[in-house]
Amino acid sequence: MFRTIPSAGAVLSALLFVQVCLGASAAPARSGNRPAAVGRCLERMQAAGRVYTNPVWGHDFPDPQMIFFKGLFYVYGTETAAVGPGFQVMSSPDMVHWTRPRIAFTPPWSTRHLWAPEVVHYRGKFYMTYSALNPETKRHDTGIAVSDTPLGPFEHRAILVHADETQGGAIDSTIFFERGGSPYLIYSQEHPRCLVMQPLARDLMSVRPERIVLLHPDRPREHDVTEAPTLIKRNGVYHLFFSTGWFQARKGECNYAVCHASSRQLYGPYVKDREPLITTVPGHVYGPGHQAVITTPAGEMWLVYHGWDPTGEPRYGGGNSGGRSLRIDRILWDGDTPRVVGPTTDPQTAPIVEKRAGMRANGRSNRAPAEAETAPSYR
Repeated sequence: MFRTIPSAGAVLSALLFVQVCLGASAAPARSGNRPAAVGRCLERMQAAGRVYTNPVWGHDFPDPQMIFFKGLFYVYGTETAAVGPGFQVMSSPDMVHWTRPRIAFTPPWSTRHLWAPEVVHYRGKFYMTYSALNPETKRHDTGIAVSDTPLGPFEHRAILVHADETQGGAIDSTIFFERGGSPYLIYSQEHPRCLVMQPLARDLMSVRPERIVLLHPDRPREHDVTEAPTLIKRNGVYHLFFSTGWFQARKGECNYAVCHASSRQLYGPYVKDREPLITTVPGHVYGPGHQAVITTPAGEMWLVYHGWDPTGEPRYGGGNSGGRSLRIDRILWDGDTPRVVGPTTDPQTAPIVEKRAGMRANGRSNRAPAEAETAPSYR
C-alpha cells in the first residue's frame, strides 16, 4: 500500500497551524486531548479570521495580480460577465476578506478580451499594464494606464506593444524593476509562443527595440503555452514564475499549472524546474494558474492564482458557475528553490500581515525602487 508523502512545505504549514493552535491555549493540552484542542482552536481561529480556506473569493476572478499599499491589499483581474466590461479590482485588509469587485478601468480603444491587468506603484502613481483585442488587426496589443489611487479610475496613456505578423499578439504583461531602478516589460508573445522581455523607458510610456526571449514552450505537457510571467529577484537569483497548459478543458485534460525557472543573469538563460509548482488536484481544484507573487509587510511570500472548483467541467459553459476563483498559498524556500504549500482547499493558517520585531522578508519582489517614492508595492 502506497501513501502520499507530504511535501516539506505542507509539513511546515501544518506545524505552523498546530503551533498557533496549541500555543493559543492558556494551559498545555494533554496528548490525548490535543485533537479536540486543535479542533476548538480551529474554530476560534476561523472566528478571528486567522484561518482561511481557498477560494478566498469564490466567484470568477481570472488572472489575478495583487499589490499592498497603505494597509490594504488590492487585487486586479480580467473582465467577467458578472461584473461588467472592464478590469476588476477588490481590496482587503488581510488577503482573505474581500470587498465586492468594481471596475478599475475600461480602455477607450477596445471592448473585447480585456485580459490580465497588472499594477505597480511608481513615482507616486499607479501604472496598469494590460492587453486587449485591437479592433482593426484582431490581435492583442499591450497598453498602459495611470491612476492616482489603486482603485482607479485609470486613464489610458499608451500602447506599449503592437501586435504584428511576426510577433502575433502580446498578452499577460508585467513590469520588473532591476536593482538601480531600470524597468523592464515582460509579456507572453502569442505566435509563436514565448516569454519576451523589453527594456522600458523610465517614464514607462514606451519600450526600447531590444527583445530578449526568456523562455518558450518545449515540453509536451505545456501544450505550446508559456504565459503569465512573474519575475522576482532573491539572493542574487532571478526567479521566473509562469503558467503552462490548457486553462480550460474537460477535467481529464485541464492541465494548466504554475511552473518555475531560474537564472543567475537577468537575460538568462533560464532553467526550468522538472515539475510544476502547483497543478490540478482531481476532485479538489482544476487548472490552478496565472499566478502572481506578493510579499506581505511581515515578510511572508505568497502565490496568488486562480483555479476551478470541482463543480461541473473546468471551462466556461461547462456547468461551473464559480469560474476561475481567487486563491492564495504560501511560498516557502529550500535554498534557491521555491516550494508552494498547495494548491490547498482545506483550512490553512492565514497570512501574517503586520510586521513583527526581528522578522525578515524571505525574498525581494519586483517593486519599484526606493527612489520612486513607493510604499510597499509588490508584484
